[in-house]
Amino acid sequence: MDRTINVTLEVRPATLEDGETIFGLWVNAANWLLEKGINQWHPDFFRLEQVKEWMDSGADVYVASLNGGIVGTLLLCWTDPDVWGEQNSEDAGYIHRFATSRAHAGLGIGSKLLKWAEAEIASRGKSSARLDCIAENSALNAYYRNNGYMLVGNKHWPNGWKANLYEKIIVMEQ
Repeated sequence: MDRTINVTLEVRPATLEDGETIFGLWVNAANWLLEKGINQWHPDFFRLEQVKEWMDSGADVYVASLNGGIVGTLLLCWTDPDVWGEQNSEDAGYIHRFATSRAHAGLGIGSKLLKWAEAEIASRGKSSARLDCIAENSALNAYYRNNGYMLVGNKHWPNGWKANLYEKIIVMEQ
């Protein structure tokens, strides 16, 4: 059942005080994926300290709130050579650690948060939004395609993981 309704998200830079909530979103998403048989994120992969580490690394960490409660998070990075290799571009913004509250599934929060990220990336003078996801997660790959992202490559890690690389050309509205 599609429960998409007209929701208004408030997106703001995360603070260290948001760390536990962000960590909880990541772990809950990882548990949900495992329940679905998708080996993409494992709960043990995440640590609470990673929120501060991402902030300290230069990534922009954001949270999205609905009616005062945090319902989503993502990171924006301005370079990603580890994943994108020679395709890494200074003209792109890179979306990572994108997660939304499972309790609010079906409300369109993820799509709205992606649109917000695209607008933020464009406001920084970048021409494309990029992200990656595990190749075997067919539902997530379809989700990104349905949100306008095009498959532009893939990445294989030594541990056997395979990721699809997606890009969406964006323009800043005048």
